Amino acid sequence: MAVPGLLANWPRIAFQIAWNTGGPQPATPYWTDLTARLQGSWTATQSGRQYELDDVASGSMSVTLDNTDGMFDSTNPSGPYYGSIRPYRLARMTATWPPSQNLLPKGLANGSDLLDALPISGTLALATVAAAPSGHTSAVAWTFPAAGTALTVGFGLGAHNASFGTACDSDAIPVVSLKGPAVGRQFTITSYLSALAGGTSGLSLLLRISWYRQDGTRITTTDGAAVTVPVQPSWVRATVTGTAPAGAVWLRYAVLNAATTAVSNTVYATGAQVELAGAATAWADPGTTYALWTGYLERTKQRWKGAQGFADVPCVDSLAGLSRMVLQQSLQASLLALGPDRLYPLDEPTGSTTFRDQTSAHPALTIGNSTLGAGSVTAGNAVTGSGSVGAPGPVVTITNPAPTGFNQAGSFLQLPTPNGPPSSGGWGRIICFRTSTTPPAGQVSALWWWGAPTGNASQAGMYIDSGGHVNASAANAAGQSVTTNVTTVPVCDGNWHMAVIILRADGMLLSLNVDGTGANGPSSFDLHGTGIRVDTIGMNANPINKSFTWGFTGDVAYACELPTNLLPTFPDLATGFATGWAGESSGARAQRILAMAGYTGAFSALGTATAMGAINVAGNDAVASLKVCADSEAGQAYVDGAGTVTLAGRRWRYLHFTPDIVFGENTGAGEIPYLGGVEVDLDPDHIYNTWAVTNQSAPNGVQQPDALGANALSQSEYFASSQTRTINVLDPAEALAAASYLASQYAEPQPRISKVVIDPSANAALWPACLGLGFGSRARLMRRPNGSPNTIQVETFVEQISWKGDDTGRLQLTSQLSAATPYLGWWIIASLHSTLQAVATAGTNTITLGPLTGAALNAAAAVLPVGTVLTVGYGTAAAENVTVKSVGATTAGYTSVVVTLTANLTSTHASGLTVCQPLPGGYSMPASTLAGFPASLDAGATLSDTSPRVSY
Repeated sequence: MAVPGLLANWPRIAFQIAWNTGGPQPATPYWTDLTARLQGSWTATQSGRQYELDDVASGSMSVTLDNTDGMFDSTNPSGPYYGSIRPYRLARMTATWPPSQNLLPKGLANGSDLLDALPISGTLALATVAAAPSGHTSAVAWTFPAAGTALTVGFGLGAHNASFGTACDSDAIPVVSLKGPAVGRQFTITSYLSALAGGTSGLSLLLRISWYRQDGTRITTTDGAAVTVPVQPSWVRATVTGTAPAGAVWLRYAVLNAATTAVSNTVYATGAQVELAGAATAWADPGTTYALWTGYLERTKQRWKGAQGFADVPCVDSLAGLSRMVLQQSLQASLLALGPDRLYPLDEPTGSTTFRDQTSAHPALTIGNSTLGAGSVTAGNAVTGSGSVGAPGPVVTITNPAPTGFNQAGSFLQLPTPNGPPSSGGWGRIICFRTSTTPPAGQVSALWWWGAPTGNASQAGMYIDSGGHVNASAANAAGQSVTTNVTTVPVCDGNWHMAVIILRADGMLLSLNVDGTGANGPSSFDLHGTGIRVDTIGMNANPINKSFTWGFTGDVAYACELPTNLLPTFPDLATGFATGWAGESSGARAQRILAMAGYTGAFSALGTATAMGAINVAGNDAVASLKVCADSEAGQAYVDGAGTVTLAGRRWRYLHFTPDIVFGENTGAGEIPYLGGVEVDLDPDHIYNTWAVTNQSAPNGVQQPDALGANALSQSEYFASSQTRTINVLDPAEALAAASYLASQYAEPQPRISKVVIDPSANAALWPACLGLGFGSRARLMRRPNGSPNTIQVETFVEQISWKGDDTGRLQLTSQLSAATPYLGWWIIASLHSTLQAVATAGTNTITLGPLTGAALNAAAAVLPVGTVLTVGYGTAAAENVTVKSVGATTAGYTSVVVTLTANLTSTHASGLTVCQPLPGGYSMPASTLAGFPASLDAGATLSDTSPRVSY
């Protein structure tokens, strides 16, 4: 949006579409700014719900764009986005506060981070420097080598190259933000520069603008005047003003050497600014950009009113896309997510004689027989034996005579031609199998084998030896071969196993992995086979040469070929096949479900710790499967304003002690007035005092009876009211705990407020609090009725937010709220903490602490066991973790204690600094609680005669 359009009391709104990517694609988005095309009002509603027991609904956004010139006409070949206007392109709405003419990312503008800076040559670091005229003491330090040619070394915003359509970053300033083309629009870029003494005397640098088309190719460049860079502590401001050429969509800038340099140099840059102006103005803080909504353009609908054209653009978030994907059996979905060349599930019904390739890239497998007689291949058999939780069947059973080393009768599955793995590059082949038949002494049975006809020695595959172990072997056309095996995993035990053979891209390493245990066979020659024409499962069969040996007897499933040797996830796949990933955390389960659905976007887990049961998602869509994860946590799954799919456990709300925002009329106390009246309803509709909780069984497992929980007192006061929930947890006893917990949570009516509408412009200082709101934020509502002495205070959580704006820049927020009371007062395990009573010196192994929790009644050693890990200097740059070796003798009422550590301190820490137990790895908590850690947890850990409550 143009600087003249900024409103002092309103954020700068930006609506952007990334025409280059969308859907589940992992491509880097290049955002096109279409803010000035907005017409009339728009709405952006994040995913959420009205009440905490409702299903989370996907978010949506609706905007209307000026399309008089046909810019958004997908059939217009002269349009700038022709060929790119498609459903499910990425879209977002952001708000920047305070509004600023500086269009740069904040970290690059003030020299505080390197997220958006890339060097053309040399290296980048952060440095503390003498204050620049902009007031900054932080800067990007660019160290570059001697340059024999001008304009060849530099650094700047993003990768400053001729084309960034396939580059690794998305940093560029949109220049199409006004109606019509960008041509003729002027941008001015400035940056304060200073040099480290000892480099080139009179070092000459300049700023350059690069202008880019929609496809990412560079149109031209604009160079500013060269400046002579002084050494610290002096500074110079480099400037370049450029006029956008025809076709320009983005710009980037770089600092370049204006002349040759004979030695290396270090240059500091800070106070950078990009502005839509014909001349430089004073540096301005770019503000903080908040994501109001992120998702996908669902469609573009053109319409006209007289001579003016419009494009209605409804948008949806990731939940809407994920709900379209019905998941398959867990192992099958995981294998498909790896992008296989072929995948044969072998789960056809009884009587089948052909077996499909799930990727549809190849014809079906068929049954083949030896010329000396047939064995049998039967489909549709039930899974027997253990170890196949992730693949519930049915499966194919192969029955053959015992191998003898000579041609024999037998049957097998044969792959259609062309077959065999690639003759170059890396590859892997996976098969699942079960057998209780061990080959006779000196004999082997083939799991999967392939080879070339006579005259070419190429062959490879996996077989079971007479010791009951899987072997992998590969030979090239010259007969040079390598064999390796996994001798620690016996496989002829009647249970299911999973094996993979892998050949590295250079053909010089053959690997085998069985059930997550691996072995390698290095080679001094390339093992790639060529001319493969026979490829069979269950036998080493070569119908061309009429050779039939190594007959296998047992069950097989999921034969899969992958076009890569990079399979670090195979042990995880094997775990999933054997156990259905039982025992993994709910966060890991949610991420797995997303991967099965092909989702490659951002994911976050907040306060999740529940151990999940065996995965059972077949036939459910991805959103329904995520809901089971959320319900197992008594939490929520949603998409936040930045488009991140988020799983929040119940602990996240337990730890949210203070409100993020307070609604009310007392603006002097920081309250935000709400529009119109609100209704405070003591709501009986959400009393549920009788719960039946189903703990989902493993696929083909025996479903256990529902666990029942009831609150008799609530039933007697409000009538019995029932509700159900499905979870999937490892501990079967947890279902009963969940039922009892839910019956307690919803046993009483709660004061409820359906929604609150606010107009934050009444107090501009409150914009950061409003813009930072999202699903799960803590909100307090104050109501002071005129005729009542009672001030009503209702604690709530935000369940959904919706922004409404218009083309004049106005902005309004509606929040759906639910009662917070059921989440308050639960017992929290706090961090043991104290402060240093004396300086703790580097190189020593003792620290002196103040009184610990319970010091009035207990000796220090009673609450600080040997082996406890503590963080010394928590919250400082020099903080370090230490381990307690011993605790000095004290008695109740002590005021200090000397603690001996297992190792010397690496840093010196001042007296009075905090010493505490660190947060466990992967632990997360709300920002307000984290800011007060460790003391912020104390209240929730303090026991009294009435609190806290204990949760499962």
